[in-house]
Amino acid sequence: MTALIGESGSGKSTITDLLLGLQIPDHGQVLIDGISLSNYRQNSFRQLIGYVPQDPLLFHCSVRDNLLWSKEDATDKDIWDSLALANADEFVKELPEGLDTLVGDRGVRLSGGQRQRIALARALIRKPEFLILDEATSALDSESERLIQSSIDKVAKETTILVNAHRLSTSSKADFVYHISKGEIIEEGSYDILSNKQGGKLKELIRNQLATS
Repeated sequence: MTALIGESGSGKSTITDLLLGLQIPDHGQVLIDGISLSNYRQNSFRQLIGYVPQDPLLFHCSVRDNLLWSKEDATDKDIWDSLALANADEFVKELPEGLDTLVGDRGVRLSGGQRQRIALARALIRKPEFLILDEATSALDSESERLIQSSIDKVAKETTILVNAHRLSTSSKADFVYHISKGEIIEEGSYDILSNKQGGKLKELIRNQLATS
């Protein structure tokens, strides 16, 4: 698990777009296992990726159909397994029609935390080799963030994860952290080392967030 941290506008989402092939670098190249991303077939490469944005789009259909959109041949077991990984299975079981409950336009019938967990399950159902979470917990309450973080901890055991985070608690369990500012890496290393580094930028950022929380 790798975390990109930094204030809004620092360049985290641009890096994500480069990794997804949505933006082409003006110079340099993106390498995947030493091979340039430009040598991959984009559609095939994206099939290996799970992506959860800050404001995920759910379709005006059932929970089941929202997950089948990501993997149309998924079985009910696949669906429930992915919901369990995303800590979404319990609340889905309590919905009026379970998997067949309509979520409403953009998921309006669900809470923000529920929408985000359905979006995570939709990303996980394909068993991605690379999971990208782009500010996926920044707008959630503390309990929803805890549930998403618990899911990340489970998935990280067998999937490469990139987390873009403004909220630092999401990054605290990352194996490696890159601190981005104005498109530049200003610090890199483990979260524990950087958060205790005398005069460090991450330590200052943590202090500022605690002061405003």
